[in-house]
Amino acid sequence: PLSPPLPREIRARQSDCIYKLFHHGDFATFEIFIVDADDDGKPQAGVTIEGPIASAKVGEMNYKTGERTWDTTPKEGESASRQTNGKTKLGALLQDWIVTWPTQVRKSHNKFQEKGIIHHSFHIDYTNTAELEDSIESRADLTRKKNEVLLEQHRKLVAQRQEKYSGNENVDDEEYEEEDTRKIQRVMPDWVGPYEWTKPIKNGGWYRMCVQADNYISVEMDIRSSADLGGVNPKTWHVYTHDEREVLDEEARILELEASGLLAEQAEAKSLAEELDKALKNQVEGYDLESTRKLMTEVNRLVAQVNQKQQEVHKRIKVHMDGAERNHKRILRSGLIETVLYLVITLFQVYTVHKWLLGSNMLGR
Repeated sequence: PLSPPLPREIRARQSDCIYKLFHHGDFATFEIFIVDADDDGKPQAGVTIEGPIASAKVGEMNYKTGERTWDTTPKEGESASRQTNGKTKLGALLQDWIVTWPTQVRKSHNKFQEKGIIHHSFHIDYTNTAELEDSIESRADLTRKKNEVLLEQHRKLVAQRQEKYSGNENVDDEEYEEEDTRKIQRVMPDWVGPYEWTKPIKNGGWYRMCVQADNYISVEMDIRSSADLGGVNPKTWHVYTHDEREVLDEEARILELEASGLLAEQAEAKSLAEELDKALKNQVEGYDLESTRKLMTEVNRLVAQVNQKQQEVHKRIKVHMDGAERNHKRILRSGLIETVLYLVITLFQVYTVHKWLLGSNMLGR
């Protein structure tokens, strides 16, 4: 089952990667949000999105065991731990492909467009995000600014998609350019929340997102597939989030209940529904049922919005508290250092004056 991302801890000068299998025509959304950092560090990290690092054939599902494996001929000198009944484990196979990935990228130097290779890197920094939000006069201003930015992004994306695809999901004409590794993009979000990057998949296979930390960080990472979550949100042009998918599924469930004549929120038994229909016969008109359905749909959307707002507020409070705590500890350390330096300078001055006075008394004698 699909589930929202959970925080992952990455130690200083370490990296962590997550992987996802895509097929031709899928849309992939890569999401990252730095939740916390250590006292001496900053909520920032390097991010690399790349693929296909392995063939889509790697990881065929064995429905009997529930494991992903791929029939292959054992390699010479391969350890027994990598084999399971003549099949190579998924992790071992991916590792083999990962080792050869840098070589494949170099060989495909001028063939990114032809092979649909994605190799996108950027540096994300949440250090000043909380302060930026604090500098805005009110939450209404922030909301308006956020909506304006999203609206402008939406307009541009819609224009691009309409120009390229005319309403379909043909990705053959999508641009896959090799980036200049000497110029790393720096991303500084304007508000506290996940950063998302979406790209159509031209070449099916395994894709990954890796996060490199200079200091300890707690980060939420996720890769979403349009095939798993039912497409792309037309308002954001990112793959539907897990919460958005739940809302759509709930609305579909309400419509299904309406179509089947079971308007109870939970149809526990068919007999109970039939008895209820008999009791309400000639008492409930069609427009009453329609208004009830619309009300249930509206309540469902409101509940989803409240949950989303609660999550956003929780993340915002967490980031602000962590930032305030780091600043507080930095102020304490700075104050302690200044105090020590003041004492050292004062003692040195007292010692110098005392020594000078003793020298003056000896000269007077």
